[in-house]
Amino acid sequence: MALSKIQAESMNLADTFAFTGTVSGAGGINTPYFWAKKTSAQTLTRNVTTEITGFTTNEIDSDSAFDGNAFTVPSGEAGKYYFSCQLKHAFASAGNDGERFFVQFRKTSGGVNSTIGLSDFFKASGYNISEATNSLSAIIDLDVGDTVKVLGFNKDGNASANAQVSSDSFFMGFKLIG
Repeated sequence: MALSKIQAESMNLADTFAFTGTVSGAGGINTPYFWAKKTSAQTLTRNVTTEITGFTTNEIDSDSAFDGNAFTVPSGEAGKYYFSCQLKHAFASAGNDGERFFVQFRKTSGGVNSTIGLSDFFKASGYNISEATNSLSAIIDLDVGDTVKVLGFNKDGNASANAQVSSDSFFMGFKLIG
């Protein structure tokens, strides 16, 4: 089936491009980027928001900007970034009675901390959660030298012990092409 000239023009099929030399301003690469899984479980003090560390297993880091705990924006790479993390909360050591858990990002810019996003599950009482996973994603505007970390929180019902974030957790991010 042939398209009429009007249909072709409305679909931009009538235009042809002949490229010679270098084309600039088209495409791009989402660098810097990183991805890593937690090496081991991390015990969190009950009812305390805690920095999640130890993301060093199978680490991928295009610009050496991730140290296993925090991503730091390298020189010349300010912009918008996409971050994602997943935390698996384990309440077995705390009596299998988890009631609340959350994850959020902490941005540090010029020495000032701010939290971004919140993936929160909360039940006042009566829950007996043994394990649960929650995820968080965000687009964050960053300047050179800014850092982004993951924070986690666990609360169990009977305060018998401290729960953990398991090694099945990960943290990743990359710069968006703008």
